[in-house]
Amino acid sequence: MSHRVTRRLALAALAALGGAREASAEAAREKAKFALETPEGVISNFAIPPELAPADLPGVLVTGAAKTGPVLYEFFDYACPYCRLASQEVDLLLGPDSGMRLGLLHHPVLGEGSAQAARAVLATKTLFGDDAALRLHTRLFETPGRVGADKVVALAAALDLDAARLNTEADGAETRAILDAHAGRARVLGLTRTPSFVLGDYAFVGWPGPEAVQAFVAAVQRCGGLACPEATR
Repeated sequence: MSHRVTRRLALAALAALGGAREASAEAAREKAKFALETPEGVISNFAIPPELAPADLPGVLVTGAAKTGPVLYEFFDYACPYCRLASQEVDLLLGPDSGMRLGLLHHPVLGEGSAQAARAVLATKTLFGDDAALRLHTRLFETPGRVGADKVVALAAALDLDAARLNTEADGAETRAILDAHAGRARVLGLTRTPSFVLGDYAFVGWPGPEAVQAFVAAVQRCGGLACPEATR
């Protein structure tokens, strides 16, 4: 069985499971939450069903120097200014001693230009590999200007990517299905805003800053939640 056929079957299975998982996700959101407050404000957070962790989704770009440890999954939009800030600051957390990695998932809620950029990055991953996709992802956030087809074409040319192949792949059914799988998982989890994150068995909404995220990662590693109970004296 070919790689593409296998991917299409996996995407079809994910779509079929979506409706059945919504009730499970809604129930999990009512479970334990943590009192998380940073200088930027209170951080909305809730439990998620373990089976809805984004690790099973196709097309996830995972970056970071750590070889093990938790993955911080980010649902983002290329037109979201808070996602741009998060993309700059999260780099501070991805060194070899950080103990974490970052998994990038597309949730283009701010228009067709965002969706065009997301499809281009997914197509780049399929055609040219993760390193090329990460370069395009970084450039999309670093380069000023409105997100859309013109920006994608200019950046693809600057990165020496084959524009004709990229456009064909980006408009293909498989790329669109992967994007739908990412956005669909965010919706099932109740993550309607960008950026939103999944870490372990919990989700949190908004970018709280690198120090707070580092504390969340440490808590997940120590006691499985976004914060650890106070030590009993």
